[in-house]
Amino acid sequence: MANDRFENFVGLVYALNKEVGRIKTQKMESLGLRGTDTMVLYYLAHSDGGLHEADIARLMRQDRAAVTRIVSRLEKSGLVERDLADDATASGGRGSRYRAPVRLTARGREAALEMDQIIDDVVDRASADITPEERSRCYGWLRQVLESLEKIE
Repeated sequence: MANDRFENFVGLVYALNKEVGRIKTQKMESLGLRGTDTMVLYYLAHSDGGLHEADIARLMRQDRAAVTRIVSRLEKSGLVERDLADDATASGGRGSRYRAPVRLTARGREAALEMDQIIDDVVDRASADITPEERSRCYGWLRQVLESLEKIE
């Protein structure tokens, strides 16, 4: 017997994730970026003074190795930099480039501003027919489902 609730829920979550990924890839391409760069740049742009890769990975719910690859690519393109001096001070002179806080460069801040405008446009268009109350309820329900799923062993 098919489980319609399972099929509907998983199908919708999968389809939403796929569409968000498609839009991120398409829109970030216009900035010369990959879709996977979006959340790293977003979190760095909205942090005070930078973040450690482990913190970015936690915020993204992504494994740290994937975040390290993204940060390395963004560093090579001049959009982010690692604060090696801050890490060396914090670790008593034994700094590691992979433990150093990551922050946006001036070029990265410009890209993040453009990216924020794109995000605002996409969010506005995607939610144009949804009232603020409906959106709030939807996010609340999704948060409840996530919390319940996280408790399942």
